[in-house]
Amino acid sequence: MATHTDPLLTRVERLCETLERIGDALVSVDADALLDTEETLAQLLATFDASSASATDAEALKARIIRARAALLRCHRLGGCFTSVAGARLRQRSGMTLYGSAGGFVDHQVSGATVKVNV
Repeated sequence: MATHTDPLLTRVERLCETLERIGDALVSVDADALLDTEETLAQLLATFDASSASATDAEALKARIIRARAALLRCHRLGGCFTSVAGARLRQRSGMTLYGSAGGFVDHQVSGATVKVNV
């Protein structure tokens, strides 16, 4: 992580890095990394306070916000793929459940065709 004297820039930089780690974990179907980044992201977001949201370098902040937005969009897209393709595999290996549209844990049924093979 790059070191900045501005606390807001430092937090936004950590947000970018965390979102990028989430995207990487989605690509590699790494349940441990996903669980680790979930806690990190929650702790990081709790540090943002609207009353202290002023950066000394507006251009640097804008660049980091654009980077965070791109990383979040990547996570969103990969998350859709992850849920439909790798979610069943991850649940099978780790026993974990998925998030529903309301943000709570839900059990998703595995859909798809079944093939019966006669030997």
